Amino acid sequence: MTAYAELAATTNFSFLRGASHPEELVLQAKALGLAALGVADRNSVAGVVRAHEAAKEHGVRLAVGARLVFADGTPDILAYPGNHAAWTRLTRLLTLGKRRAEKGQCTLHVDDLTAHAEGFNLIVLADGRRGRVSSPSPGGGGSGRAEGVHRGGVKPHALASRSPDLVSDLHVLPIVCRRTP
Repeated sequence: MTAYAELAATTNFSFLRGASHPEELVLQAKALGLAALGVADRNSVAGVVRAHEAAKEHGVRLAVGARLVFADGTPDILAYPGNHAAWTRLTRLLTLGKRRAEKGQCTLHVDDLTAHAEGFNLIVLADGRRGRVSSPSPGGGGSGRAEGVHRGGVKPHALASRSPDLVSDLHVLPIVCRRTP
């Protein structure tokens, strides 16, 4: 059996999006025997501290990042920092988006991401829905690949046509798989 890692988990810190506490997600990941859990709240890293504490306590491998939602029509992107410097850039990016928006909101543009993306592992969610991804290593400087299963997903050329420079600017390999009936 192939190991499965859920990399698009959203906690209840994503208001009106996620329902479970970070600790509950970690416990469920352990109960299901997941290889890893990725917590990526919507334009936020608010749930990662509690998730980290629970993962450490229960021996669950955890990836922490954010689901970046853009104001300019760019598809949602999961951003997982690969090192401390990239984590600093992610939090600066989120601060930038929150400073330019009303309280409780975040206004990001793809140009903001390209200016901060060094060291990020990026997963493009072409249809804006939660995806299943097996190997998150494209972006900032890896030679990895991302494979996703998206319900109703779009083909890679459709992603490129929606945002023509996105794939090349971010060095993302847009491999999108979808289940056929």
